[in-house]
Amino acid sequence: MKKLTIIFTFLITALLVQTAIAQSDTTIDKATFIKAVKALEQDPFIKDAKKYREVLTFYLIETKDVSVVVCTSDATKALYDKKYKFSNELFGQNMFGMAVFKLENPDKATDEKAAQLAGVESMLRTYEAMVKQNPKAQFAAADALLAKRADGTLAKFVADNDCSKK
Repeated sequence: MKKLTIIFTFLITALLVQTAIAQSDTTIDKATFIKAVKALEQDPFIKDAKKYREVLTFYLIETKDVSVVVCTSDATKALYDKKYKFSNELFGQNMFGMAVFKLENPDKATDEKAAQLAGVESMLRTYEAMVKQNPKAQFAAADALLAKRADGTLAKFVADNDCSKK
């Protein structure tokens, strides 16, 4: 019963997000941004996913509510291999995840290490959903990060390989 409730809640949220984004051209608010990012984490191949990502990216560019540090750190650069079909989606999800962390934790908005970790975590949740829906989406670099998360070393790995080291 709990699983059914979670699925139902997710579907309602996804429909609300889809309606909000469809009604707006490129203008969304913080709450819609957060809901859309979380919807893409759970269903990265949702109908109109490309449009969602465009609107979310536009929000990040235009808003004064949040800013993110975008870089390809040693922790994530292997994921952005142009040979990997979904590298753009994962890159975007990393940015969106950082922004959600900062929006939901305004007291930690300047903690770039925590934001970078939140972005990687969001990206990994998205990757897991991709592979679940499409096993051909599997990618060794992402699997390596999942292994680090599983063995408890991901946070240290991301912190040790953050953008400030460049």
